[in-house]
Amino acid sequence: MDLKGKTIIITGAARIGKEVAKQLKEKGANLVIAYFSDPAEAGPHGAGVQADVSKKEDVARVVAFAKETFGRVDGLVHMAAIYEKSPWEALDEKHWDKNMNVMAKSTFLFGKILGDELLKNDGEVKGKMIFFADWSVLASPYKDYLAYNAAKSAVVGLTKSFAKELAPGVLVNAIAPGPMLRPLDLTDEENEEAMAGTPLARWGGADEIAKGVCYLMDADFVTGQVLTIDGGRSIA
Repeated sequence: MDLKGKTIIITGAARIGKEVAKQLKEKGANLVIAYFSDPAEAGPHGAGVQADVSKKEDVARVVAFAKETFGRVDGLVHMAAIYEKSPWEALDEKHWDKNMNVMAKSTFLFGKILGDELLKNDGEVKGKMIFFADWSVLASPYKDYLAYNAAKSAVVGLTKSFAKELAPGVLVNAIAPGPMLRPLDLTDEENEEAMAGTPLARWGGADEIAKGVCYLMDADFVTGQVLTIDGGRSIA
């Protein structure tokens, strides 16, 4: 899909998402960037709109805003997520609800609401959606992150299900990142441990995710797939 003049919705553009937005903008896309609390997330690359992506009315408003602003909607890069521990001793329904709402429910809402909108478009490829999973749920779930693991696993299932429901016109894929950006609070010892478990022995960087997004936006014969970008972590 040629991105020039196409309208793409992006969520979760605070860190890696900034580079994703930059590269999509460079390819000529019109961007609508949904943020939860900080308008600065929209940056210089797109039109910002506040939204709680776990709420149906907010997701519908984002889609409507994109259509009103640019005349049509052509795609989605849904990166919004949380990453909070839920150790066994403290694990409760609140952990479950928060993680499932922010990641799994929001994926369902965008898939259904935007999916219906994309089906209205002309052309063989009517639109594309890219969701975000995690390498860990494909290979080795993180300990003390049960609620997060469950939500990201649901994203994988939803991606494949939406791809089947919306074929052939709408292509739906996911990206499963590995170690991309070193957390600011990571100690040197923890960093060495992380790199020891990564065959390529380095942090991937935001650019690698952006390149993956651009590939999936460009490729017109790929749907229902999970593109793992993890430096080999899942085979370590």
